[in-house]
This record gives sequence, structure tokens and C-alpha cells, in this order.
Amino acid sequence: MTIRKQRLNPRKQPVQIRSRATVDAILIAAAQVFEAHGYAAGTTNRIASKAGVSIGTLYQYFPSKEAIAVALLEQHISETGHRLHEWVGHMVVEQHGLGEALHDYVTEMMHIHSRQPRLQHMLLEEIPLPERVHQALLESERNAAKTMAGLLRLFPEVRQGVPEHTCFVIVQTVESLTHRFAVHPDDQFIPRTTFVDEIVAMLVAYLTYEALPQNAS
Repeated sequence: MTIRKQRLNPRKQPVQIRSRATVDAILIAAAQVFEAHGYAAGTTNRIASKAGVSIGTLYQYFPSKEAIAVALLEQHISETGHRLHEWVGHMVVEQHGLGEALHDYVTEMMHIHSRQPRLQHMLLEEIPLPERVHQALLESERNAAKTMAGLLRLFPEVRQGVPEHTCFVIVQTVESLTHRFAVHPDDQFIPRTTFVDEIVAMLVAYLTYEALPQNAS
């Protein structure tokens, strides 16, 4: 394993309850430090102090702040996938209409990105990704598209045979737009509620339009 890979991977995995609690405290503290101070100023000393552990204890689990950031990104990937599956289950039970279902989805993604927008931008744009995390991110995107495709089959107004690549476009569009809005809220010239409504209207139109025959004028 190269030195670079060693710096991006956890030093050891927590097994005991106390060890897991220590790692959780470090990750929570790191998220708060990165959000408040940014990545460059988010030093391991600051993280350890915020977590209430010694710097030596931090280094028992993470060899660098890069490794901590990677762990936070893995946590974000897992949480986003979990939230998507929860949303699908809720939509199936509640039997919401297409517009309402999509509104709930966009609102939930906005909520995820708005909680710690500076951290979200850092995780997705600034940190170097080990290959395993890059592959995990790609796999999560594919799984999200499959999950979305399965749900949309329940809505008769959606054009027939919606393929997974259509749902991939939907997932990527919502991810990109909500991320951009949450990270730069002061740059936006429309209210948040209007922004969500506009995305939903766009998605409904995209999913329900009837494509013209290729030879149509």
C-alpha cells in the first residue's frame, strides 16, 4: 500500500462499543470543524479538541485529516442511500401522486444538503477519493437510479418503459441542483420553496411527455 493510500484509509476499525463511540465522536467533531473552519484550517488538533480526545487517540484510528474526510464521505453515501430507500417505502405506503412524491424527494435531498452545506461541498468537490470510495459513489448512483425506476413504474401517467438511464438523469439532476442551491444560498434569486416547485415541474414534464416520432416535422 502506498503512503498516499495509507493516509486516506482508517488506521484500524473500531470493534468494541467504546471504540465505536470514540470514532463517532471524532467524525461528528470533524464535520463541525470542517463546516466552521473549512478543510485547510480543519486540523487534526482542532478535531481532537472538539471531540474531547487526545491527538494520540485520534491517530489510533485515522492517520490524517484526509482519512477522516473520506470516512465522512462514506457516511454521507450510506446515509443518502438509506434516505432514498426510506422515501420509496413511504411513497409506496402513502400512495402519493407523482408530483407529490417528487416534491417529497426533492425536499428531502434539499434537507440533506442544507444541514452542513460547506461540509457537503468539501466532501464532494475537494477531497481526494480512494478508488474504493470512488467505486462506492458510482455504485450508489446506479442503485439510486434502479430504486427510482422501480418506484416510477407505480405511476400510470409516467411514459411507459422508463429506463434506468432516465432515472439516472433524474437522480443526477436533483443531486446537482439541490447541492448547488444549498452550498450557495446567498447567490440564489428565487425562494427555496419556489426552487423546489420548479424542479418538480421540470421532472414531471420530463417523465410524462410524449416524444414526437423521429420523422415528424
